[in-house]
Amino acid sequence: MPEEFGTVNLKQGAQTREIELLRRHYRTHRDTLSRLISDAPTEHLAAEYQRLVSDIDMAVRKLDELEGTPAPAPAFTDTNPNLKPTTGAGTRPLVRPNEAPMATTSYIPPAAVGAQSRVVMIVIAGVIVLAIIGWLIWRASSERKSTATVVEQQPVTATSAPPPAVTPAPAPAPVVLKIAPALADYGTIRKGTRAVRQFTITNVGNAPVEIAVARSACRCLYYDYNSKLPAKGQETITVTVDGARAKLGALQEQIDVHAKKDASIRGTMSVRAMIQ
Repeated sequence: MPEEFGTVNLKQGAQTREIELLRRHYRTHRDTLSRLISDAPTEHLAAEYQRLVSDIDMAVRKLDELEGTPAPAPAFTDTNPNLKPTTGAGTRPLVRPNEAPMATTSYIPPAAVGAQSRVVMIVIAGVIVLAIIGWLIWRASSERKSTATVVEQQPVTATSAPPPAVTPAPAPAPVVLKIAPALADYGTIRKGTRAVRQFTITNVGNAPVEIAVARSACRCLYYDYNSKLPAKGQETITVTVDGARAKLGALQEQIDVHAKKDASIRGTMSVRAMIQ
């Protein structure tokens, strides 16, 4: 039988050559896919390569099973000389009256028919697998080229260093006035007499301040002090209660002390007395 494209030769030697040729193709493509698995750009593509390797291994096992199929049975030969009498040269074989002539069609064993079907299916599957492998190889090379092109065309921008952080200068600590004692009890003051007490005012801030003492509501208190208070310094404020100006009865005054330029810097002192 001629070995044309699409024709399967059932002879033992031709079938062995076809199986060996398919096995070589499968091995070549399996090696190619094994190299592509390690270089696959994505996990999905690597899984597809691995699946094709498994299909190729299965096809090779089927080829091994097919190669181990027993050879087809020999053609039927009549070995009984009584059924086919010999004749001389140039004479026709004798045919008995009651004997039908033997069929001239050659006998094909069922095993050979099954082997032919399996070879056809394996060849078709091999062609499909090879086409898929070729397409995947082309796709992998195209993706690799496109990735390299994107990397080359991506502009490189120089990253400028961020400007150094500017640490603001620490704000000066607020000036706080502390007065002691907070309350001075003058006791009983007779009408027409005076009583004197002293308060200590402390500047606990880091900047000097000029202070002022507010007037009392009773108009009977007089102050003696130095208005300039240095940083971390102390001054004495002398407060005099004039009994002649005070009203009879209990006297309770809260005196406000504040900075002249900043009214938020302030302190208070209290005066208590009994005018009789």
